[in-house]
Amino acid sequence: MKSLGFYISRHVQHFFHNLGKLVCRHAVAFFTIPILFTVVSAVGLLRFNEENRIWYLYSPSSAPSHFEHAVANEFFDDRGGKFWLEVAITAHDAENLLRERYLEEVEGISNYLNFNFTVPCALTNSGQCSFSQLCTGPCNDNQVIPMFRLIYRNTTQRLHPNFRLTYPTMHLYNDEYYVGEHFSGVDVDPHSQRITAIRVIVLYFRTDKQNEVVAETLNRWESEVLTFVNQFQNDLVNVTVSSDGVVSHEVRRNGMSCVPYFSLTIVFVFSFIFVTSRSRNDPDFKMADMFLVALFGTMGPLMAVGTTFGLMLLIGLPFNSITLVMPFLVIGVGCDDVFIIQHAWRKTNKKDNLETRIAETMEEAGPSITLTSLTNGLSFAVGAFASTPAIRLFCIYTAVGVLIDFIYQLTFFVAATVYEGHRLMNKEKIFLNKQSQIVLQEPEVHKPGAHNGIVSKYCKLLKMWQTKVAVGLTVMVYWYFSIQGCLTMEIRMDSSNLILSDSPLKSTAWVYEHYLWKQGTLVFAFVNNPPDLSYQDNQRKMLELVDRFETMEKSMGKNSTTFWLRNYLSKGLLNLDDQASFYPDLENWLDDYENGGGRWNEMVRLKSENGSVVGVEKFMFSTGSVMQTGSWNERAQLQKDWRMLAEDFAPYNVTVFQSYSFYVDQLDSIGPTTISTVLGALGTMAVACLCLIPSYTSIASSTMAMISINVGVFGLLSQWGVALDPITMCTTLMAIGFSVDYTAHISYHYYRNPKSWPSDVRLADALRSIGWPMIQAGFSTMLSIAPLGLIDSYMVSVFIKTTVLVISLGLIHGILFLPMLLLTANPTSKTVKGPPPPPQADPVPEKKFITIVETAESLSLSLAAQKQAVERVLSEPLSIESQKSGLATTNSL
Repeated sequence: MKSLGFYISRHVQHFFHNLGKLVCRHAVAFFTIPILFTVVSAVGLLRFNEENRIWYLYSPSSAPSHFEHAVANEFFDDRGGKFWLEVAITAHDAENLLRERYLEEVEGISNYLNFNFTVPCALTNSGQCSFSQLCTGPCNDNQVIPMFRLIYRNTTQRLHPNFRLTYPTMHLYNDEYYVGEHFSGVDVDPHSQRITAIRVIVLYFRTDKQNEVVAETLNRWESEVLTFVNQFQNDLVNVTVSSDGVVSHEVRRNGMSCVPYFSLTIVFVFSFIFVTSRSRNDPDFKMADMFLVALFGTMGPLMAVGTTFGLMLLIGLPFNSITLVMPFLVIGVGCDDVFIIQHAWRKTNKKDNLETRIAETMEEAGPSITLTSLTNGLSFAVGAFASTPAIRLFCIYTAVGVLIDFIYQLTFFVAATVYEGHRLMNKEKIFLNKQSQIVLQEPEVHKPGAHNGIVSKYCKLLKMWQTKVAVGLTVMVYWYFSIQGCLTMEIRMDSSNLILSDSPLKSTAWVYEHYLWKQGTLVFAFVNNPPDLSYQDNQRKMLELVDRFETMEKSMGKNSTTFWLRNYLSKGLLNLDDQASFYPDLENWLDDYENGGGRWNEMVRLKSENGSVVGVEKFMFSTGSVMQTGSWNERAQLQKDWRMLAEDFAPYNVTVFQSYSFYVDQLDSIGPTTISTVLGALGTMAVACLCLIPSYTSIASSTMAMISINVGVFGLLSQWGVALDPITMCTTLMAIGFSVDYTAHISYHYYRNPKSWPSDVRLADALRSIGWPMIQAGFSTMLSIAPLGLIDSYMVSVFIKTTVLVISLGLIHGILFLPMLLLTANPTSKTVKGPPPPPQADPVPEKKFITIVETAESLSLSLAAQKQAVERVLSEPLSIESQKSGLATTNSL
């Protein structure tokens, strides 16, 4: 039974045959329109929009963290949104900061950044603004540091009962100050619970973005702080910085680091095409021709890259730093098409007219290029439906880039081949005219399927049972290690993987991993629909809600909680029997900064009617947690417990927010998302093969080989130390698309040959047809990403490792494993009516004909002398070496 691909492939070949004629007849249009379209698409740059917020990019769009983030933003929206920046300070030796001079240095840095570190602004008469001038509301986040220093340095006060320097809450008279978010790596006295050592002190700079001018100035201040930290030098302490803007800046810098190396990629690929486009069997193909092939072969992918960026920005898709890997992939895929087209062009008959040769070239190369580009494009298109925005953006950009490159190579590059064909055919006519003066007989032309040469011997070797056993055992070992790697791959999400190795955030990540994540991490709970708190029963319900958080496993307890209602009730300001005074007294208390009530103002939103406070619209509280290891699995479980507890108080619309919650959501979703996306991509590839390959056996064998390649890539990446994260998922989709290039082509060309041929002859002819272009494509793709090896970045290293693995395994499968599978599945050929068995090569090779021509031309003989030369050469028997050389020439790869 003939497959669907048998009928489709015939129509595809017919389509490309006609397309070749059309391009040949209208070469000018097909050459210029892609150039004009690329220029016009540059209009999209006017709508340039960049997105590098990792909390948005690297968690699923439907993840709870997005809703939680929105709730937190909404809580502060009436004040312009929240700005935050953290500065973590450690000693050079990572030891106790309570030693002499260390605390003073920390306090000095805090005061300098708060009051003396200025940036240009239009908000003051001096034209310079410090953070204290930009801050609104309570701007005393770091007040606990000078208070702690004053008391700790005074040994008498340190032991006074009114000053208890305990952890995580410090007690000064009747006031409590949570210091868990400021101090980490803390040791306490086991009897008094007083702090005896601090290894990390974190300074917080938080305020509201009141308007666009303030927001812009704060962003400038943030950028200058990053510069300050990078240049900071001190004999005692180290300083690191973190904020949403700083992280976005470093993520962007990671992606932009690829840009300078793209020019090196162009040089490498251009040089490779230039060198490998030379054919020893085509003496007319000179240096100028090699240069033009390399030039136009690289121009097509470059125009495709430019067009892709222009179109994506024009339709409103934001630019993201990870999309800068796309140009390296597109130029690699595009150059693969060049090798296939050039190989097909050289197989045409030089005596045919140009239109026929171009049509035959397209008929031969078109289905192969379609198979390559369609499968690569579809693989990334499947990723376009991923729930993670970063993966979705990268896949959309790359899928569109691959498909535009496909169009450009079949139009622009083929049109360029038409012009190059004119030049070559003119030279061929001159050469043939010279030949006609001396050729006495027409040389034998090598026919497809000639059963001799290195390739044929290699295929005979593969057919031997000893080889099959050896290869089978090798495959079993390969599958064992690959599957083991797949089963043991760790799921991990780490923001440090998105930045360069020399990024200042690397030090910040180290501090967080070793100290801040383990001790004193705060969770913020927003109660968006509180009951009427003037009733004591409702007050008790809210206290119960907070108590449930404080008694959870890993909670630091009541001492770590910041809750305004508890403090308000403890002040004795409220007449419990007078509900009418509850809200007016609350309003007055929140405005009383002198007596401490004002410090809670940020955590409560009051409801007013007719100018009077009638209730609490919403409020928030925070409580601390302590973890044993601070691992992502531990944090993920803690986040789940918080969310489940919030659901128990659903009538009050409780939402929990934690700064790393979007990492947790990615951690939970990356496994299922990867499995579903990979299975979808593999299924899509199988359908594509079904539609383009003319044999069910071929489809099955190529699909098996494709699965084997991808299992190997995934498993060996795990063995190579790569964890499963969004970057790995992107590269996996890339691997699926690339794997088809090394499997489907061989199967397609194998089953295109007559079934009357022996299986090893069919395989040999398939390898001659596509083997060398496939090897060229593999090396050119590796060269296209080779310059990225100069960048010290996790993201880049994963792309390089994946590319090396998929190309290496793809070539091994395409040249060894898949041929073995085809020979095993088709051990003998069917006897069918059709083309005769493949002819053997003529023992008088083309080498002898070339010898005649070269002898006559080099001596510049007269016609009579030429005839004598011809007779002399014909009368001389060829040596065994010459015959072998001639056979190798006619049956070259």
